[in-house]
Amino acid sequence: MAEFYLDETLVFLQMTGTREEILREMAENLVKENLVEASFVSGIIEREKEYPTGLPTASSISVAIPHTDIEHVKKNAISIALLQEPAAFQVMGEASMETPVSIIFMLAMQQSHAQLRLLRDLMNFFQDETTLQVLYESKTKEDVVKLIDRKLSLSASKGGDR
Repeated sequence: MAEFYLDETLVFLQMTGTREEILREMAENLVKENLVEASFVSGIIEREKEYPTGLPTASSISVAIPHTDIEHVKKNAISIALLQEPAAFQVMGEASMETPVSIIFMLAMQQSHAQLRLLRDLMNFFQDETTLQVLYESKTKEDVVKLIDRKLSLSASKGGDR
């Protein structure tokens, strides 16, 4: 699997705001960390409007996996937000429906084949109700990074070269 960068600078705890405010803040942080181009911000917001990524799960915790085109990305990365209050996201494949999202996995990917593998691994992760609950209840950014690295084997999550 391709390596994905994740460290504590890419994790948000108790985040608040509307869907667009949250997506903008997460994307702007990826720009600030020099992992994506400035165009990533508008790319992620526009793509979410056109191709919603909200996913209801078997648990009470819905997730979203916003991502955009590869030309906006400098380095594979994942940013994670745990929301203080759920934000309304349209459901993937069912834009007429909304789901209250509590966890957002923003994906920055340089290769489309990496998207497919990571999305498959994330779907397996989302089916584990206990893991989702543990993630949502994480108290520190370090706990989030450790859990995600253990479950997804991101390889580049220890803060190595960017």
